[in-house]
Amino acid sequence: MIASLALALLVLVSVARTQAVSTHQVRVGGEAAGEPFTPGVVWFNGFDPGTILIFPGDTIVWDGIGGVHTVTSTVRNSDGSFAYDSSPLFTPEGAIADLGPGMLLGPGTVWELDTSALASGTYNYVCKIHPGMAGTLTVTAGAPGPTVKIIAGFGDRIFAQQAYVPADVTATQGTIVQWTLLNPTEPHTITHAVATGGPAFDSSPNFPPAGAPPGPPPVILPGQSFQLTFNTAGTFTYFCKVHAWKVGETWVGMVGTVHVVPSLSAEAINSLTVVSYIGVALAAVALVISLVAIVRRKP
Repeated sequence: MIASLALALLVLVSVARTQAVSTHQVRVGGEAAGEPFTPGVVWFNGFDPGTILIFPGDTIVWDGIGGVHTVTSTVRNSDGSFAYDSSPLFTPEGAIADLGPGMLLGPGTVWELDTSALASGTYNYVCKIHPGMAGTLTVTAGAPGPTVKIIAGFGDRIFAQQAYVPADVTATQGTIVQWTLLNPTEPHTITHAVATGGPAFDSSPNFPPAGAPPGPPPVILPGQSFQLTFNTAGTFTYFCKVHAWKVGETWVGMVGTVHVVPSLSAEAINSLTVVSYIGVALAAVALVISLVAIVRRKP
């Protein structure tokens, strides 16, 4: 009985300590376009998404879509080497457009990075060939927060629902909100504007494209996702720049809201966890005692 109880408690502790490990996809140098858009590849000198927030042990896969590029950290180790580099054998001075291992990421090639060896912090990275082609990788300590998924537009080629579902969500600090476009024909944006007029977050900073610098396509295309971690408490109203408009100080049309409430402190969470384990242990002991009593009462 005691051995069974100990085993049950060990399983509970092991499950509680398990952290989810995720794989993140980054498109390099282009986007693959399909129906109803003109099939093919839209090339651009950029990474999409350009900013990634990960947790220790997560894996990042950079997919070469258009052109030839590298993924090279601007942070160097103590020996002078890059913290990570998809193409350690390539030097700009040599200008060798070689798609072999260790050289350049070309269309159809991938480079995978295991981040378990990276310390927490922010790592900017660039392409050795195109210095203006930059991305940001942030490794944050601790377990990932919960994820809330929102549909951004749905329907089919004939009927399109221009709405976020759910349009109103409440989450605690540290929650990851992920928007995914489900309608096969309509693009959208996830844009939150602050009082000064500039967006506090925007899935599509290059839309409208007039005068915008080179970068990913100006809007999220069907089937793609955009995600953001909300670490600050508050109310965030966002909208689609294609399907919303402003009336006075209010956005109407395709609009959604994320309410972020303060989370418990780490000390409070740890205290609650300890209390929970004790409660589970006591409940397990009580259950075993009850079962033993029932067995003894049987003739």
